[in-house]
Amino acid sequence: MYRAENIPVGTDGRIDMSAYRSIYPDVEKDLARNRDWEQGWFEGIPPEEIPAERRKREGEQLEMLAHAIFMKNLPENFVVARASEHDDRANKVDTVILDKKTGALICAFDEVGDTSGIDYDKKQEVVRDRNLKGGTSLKYGIGMVEKDGKRKVVPSPAANIPIFYIALPPDRIKKGVQEFISDGQSDFEEKLFAYFTASITAQVRGLELYHRRLNPDLKEKLAAFKGIMATLGTKKKA
Repeated sequence: MYRAENIPVGTDGRIDMSAYRSIYPDVEKDLARNRDWEQGWFEGIPPEEIPAERRKREGEQLEMLAHAIFMKNLPENFVVARASEHDDRANKVDTVILDKKTGALICAFDEVGDTSGIDYDKKQEVVRDRNLKGGTSLKYGIGMVEKDGKRKVVPSPAANIPIFYIALPPDRIKKGVQEFISDGQSDFEEKLFAYFTASITAQVRGLELYHRRLNPDLKEKLAAFKGIMATLGTKKKA
């Protein structure tokens, strides 16, 4: 669907770095670094088998699950894309949401498989501090331009994006994958979306406690995203 609109994403939903060659002279270097990283991570596995091997891992499954669920539940005037592998590694961003009406990337997600313990507490602190320092940035982001009276999504860097974490225990990730259906939405998918939005809404409220310390651009995107979450919540109740 996205590729039919010339939105630069691949078949896995990730932002396609090769579409940015006209913007950055070092795209090939970033692509090569990603290949080196992947080969090191999946040492001994033939390159053609790496995608299937990645999909077996909990982190990858959570990223795919969250991406698909948000795609199903957000209106058509939003683009939900998985971050490029470069921004996944360099900026710790897994998923981004673009508001087509404003052309702004209004939020980013970092998916994690822990919901308690030291690692989870650390993740909460790290994400909060990143937002207090201006949010996250994307080298391989997306934006909107208007040409010949039409608006379209284009490759574009982005900055000051509010970032939130999505945490789900391993057994719920497994159940989410098992219960996922391509046509329509399962009861468990609906519950996952309600859980994700409740968690993000709580994080938004936590950031509002630091209102005066927030970057103005981030604050504007945060307010926009809060409004979207409220609208979705109202629709679900109705």
